[in-house]
Amino acid sequence: MPKFVIMMVMSKKLWGLILGLSVLFILFSCSNSQAIILNNQEATLRNQVVDKEKSTVWTKEIEADRLNVNINSFVNIYDRSLISPRMIQTLRNTSNPVYPQISNLGSLDTSQMNKNLFSIVQDFCNQLKKTSEDLEAFFDPQYFFNYVFFKKDLKDIWPVKDEEELFDHYIICKAFESEDLNQVPVRLYKNQEYIDLSLFLIYHNGYRVSQIEIIGWGKVNGEKDKEY
Repeated sequence: MPKFVIMMVMSKKLWGLILGLSVLFILFSCSNSQAIILNNQEATLRNQVVDKEKSTVWTKEIEADRLNVNINSFVNIYDRSLISPRMIQTLRNTSNPVYPQISNLGSLDTSQMNKNLFSIVQDFCNQLKKTSEDLEAFFDPQYFFNYVFFKKDLKDIWPVKDEEELFDHYIICKAFESEDLNQVPVRLYKNQEYIDLSLFLIYHNGYRVSQIEIIGWGKVNGEKDKEY
């Protein structure tokens, strides 16, 4: 083979090798430069986060101990680790109380009742527990005849022995108050029996009873109520 041809073949191979090495070098250089750029960006972001964290004023974690409590379906809501006495008291203060109610008579909520009115009704019931006599002082003089009618009606439906007290205990219900007339429902018990009264009181130099209405009577969890 002529030398010229041999030299041409060798030159092509040499240039191919040089060209290949050049391409690899360029690719390697670009790859390294991109890696350097990414590393620089990552470092910059990390520094920014660190600086931001240092300059931020952090508050204390709220109730960290309670957040770590393992809560399951059998949690006792009165457990001190979950609800403190102060929290329970706060809940009580913010929630409205619920009062029971006697059917056909009224609510047992006397919290808003006039104190003097409540005191007179209480004294009247304490006296009526013992006997239907000696109640004159509670009545307004111009309505005394209503007291006479009440004693007669009571004896007709509530017979007791002379030595026995009329009632064991009583319950005062929510009053219906106004400037002219006040109505106070009352239930009095004797063993398993009870009687419902409606006291009407007016204010004349103090609260005085003007009328007593017998609403009905019956037995606790027994026979059907009787209306007067």
